[in-house]
Amino acid sequence: MPKDTFFNLDEIKRQRIVDAAIEEFSRLHYDKVTINGIVKNAGIPKGSFYQYFENKDDLYIYLFTSIASDKMNLFDSLKTKINDLGFRDYMMEYILLLKKAEVGNDRMLKLKKEFLEQCPQHIKKEILKREMPRSLNSFREIIISYVEKGEFKKDLNTKTAAYVTVMGISNLEHYNFEKTDNILDVLSSIIEFLENGMT
Repeated sequence: MPKDTFFNLDEIKRQRIVDAAIEEFSRLHYDKVTINGIVKNAGIPKGSFYQYFENKDDLYIYLFTSIASDKMNLFDSLKTKINDLGFRDYMMEYILLLKKAEVGNDRMLKLKKEFLEQCPQHIKKEILKREMPRSLNSFREIIISYVEKGEFKKDLNTKTAAYVTVMGISNLEHYNFEKTDNILDVLSSIIEFLENGMT
């Protein structure tokens, strides 16, 4: 993760470095991205980079943990709607908010694609190791709320339910899509299946 010196930078300079990194990682294969390219786009000296990050891997992990943290903040922001929405509607509203955030952000979509297809396994594992516990805890809290609401069975193993839910909606790259499949319909079907198992 970044050194304290990175967080001590003013917000504009921090964002410039992040934007330069996203630009490089979204347009080049991971192995072809260089620190020289990042610092050139960010307009900072190469020596400064090492005052902020250990290496390229460190910066990449930071980018994805920040993206994952933003997603979970969005998920948590919906908690006030639990009383008004059923579980499926809650989950679909979250998914639609994520999709809305991605609309028009081609660099972010390319970055996500690069992550799925080209990210070295050891880095992917490190990112998931950092972010998975928060995702599982947040989803478990929501599921517990729906148990308390009476929507799910009282004896539901909420830890297992959270794990299956997170895995089900976050690994769609492995789903066997047909040409006619709509991703939102597929997600709705997955959520319906999960919901049926919890009631």
